[in-house]
Amino acid sequence: MVKQKLDIGFFTCMYSQVNGTAHAVRFLSEAIAKLGHNVHIFAPKIQNGYQYPESLHFYDLGGARVSSKTDFVLSFPLHKYFFCQHDFLDICHIHTHATIGSMAINWAKYLGVPLIGTHNSPMQYYTAQYVPIIGKLLTKIDFIWRYERHVLDKYDMTHVATRSKKDLLIDHRFKEPIISLSNGIQDFYFEDVKENGIREKYNLGDKKVLLYASRLSPEKHPLSIIRAFKKIHKEVPNSHLLLVGGSGPSTDAVRTIIKRCHMEDYVSYEGRVPFLDLLRLYNIADVSCLWSFIEAEGLVLIEAMAQGTPNVGANAIGIRDVIKHGKTGYLANDLEEFAKYVIKLFKDDDLRAEFGKNAKKEAENYKVSKVAETWIKLYKFTMDELYPLRFYKEERNRRVELVKEFIHHLPNVCF
Repeated sequence: MVKQKLDIGFFTCMYSQVNGTAHAVRFLSEAIAKLGHNVHIFAPKIQNGYQYPESLHFYDLGGARVSSKTDFVLSFPLHKYFFCQHDFLDICHIHTHATIGSMAINWAKYLGVPLIGTHNSPMQYYTAQYVPIIGKLLTKIDFIWRYERHVLDKYDMTHVATRSKKDLLIDHRFKEPIISLSNGIQDFYFEDVKENGIREKYNLGDKKVLLYASRLSPEKHPLSIIRAFKKIHKEVPNSHLLLVGGSGPSTDAVRTIIKRCHMEDYVSYEGRVPFLDLLRLYNIADVSCLWSFIEAEGLVLIEAMAQGTPNVGANAIGIRDVIKHGKTGYLANDLEEFAKYVIKLFKDDDLRAEFGKNAKKEAENYKVSKVAETWIKLYKFTMDELYPLRFYKEERNRRVELVKEFIHHLPNVCF
């Protein structure tokens, strides 16, 4: 019988940074802690200043950023790799699968507890970018996918945020059971906010605003968005592209292209902005956008939707699950389509208002408070039903069928 108050171990390289994976892990851990369960975070503490709920416990594993321009972290906690003193853990939930993930697998085996893994960002798409020479070699020989398959094969169940992300894993021969459930956004993204001079603060006047809220990294294609906006601005002269978010490898290039192409009057990069400013910018923006070809789900899109703002994004993994084409925004197959859809929403106030209303309603399904309640059910199910099957080396198909049957009772989970 599973106890009522769980002790859940979260294992991740990303927690105290400012990026999508770190936000997803932190939001979920805090929401579960608020339900009264103990969440034990094993991660590098890269940034300080967060107030942890009483039921959330942080264990610093040490680590360092790959470079000053990224939030990606390397952590090799060899002194803790094989020896686990935390015998109170009931279940391990792994959110990044390199060194810390391997450590968690060893700990779970030692403790005799279940393992669940969330697959957010495929290492294949980032290794070559952030570890150039070795990464390109490992990518070329398909080592990264093989490594991730090897690690995730040891879990009782794998989780992804969207159905299209699951399809990607299946295409790369990852094994079931794999479920999809949104990472969710914190409930305060839905708060009613007033403009309070936010347009004047960022020199937006009465312009139509396209908001790009994301880290400035090549995989997010900010330069492509800027180039596409030249065409948008020609069609809608009273428009402005506002880029906000943490700096990254593309920061210098973004500043250069804005200056070189003399776009300062209608394109601006404001860096990382205060949270309340971000919430107000989501609210006053006419359209929000994201142009990357693989996302866990694109939390910034959901955050914009919570403030009633429609989105235009790439018809790509993760994003296509969030944007309901023709209802909450548009999915574009190329930059020409992207520009066309933004122009259409800029010019049609009624359509934009309708999409915004639909977006706000759809965003209610992504509240992390609801997601956390679902996770508790999944943890208890894994402890009671799935883990014994793997422990006694039953056929994997039995686990798969059991998951299929169980999630029928969970409306926000897909198989």
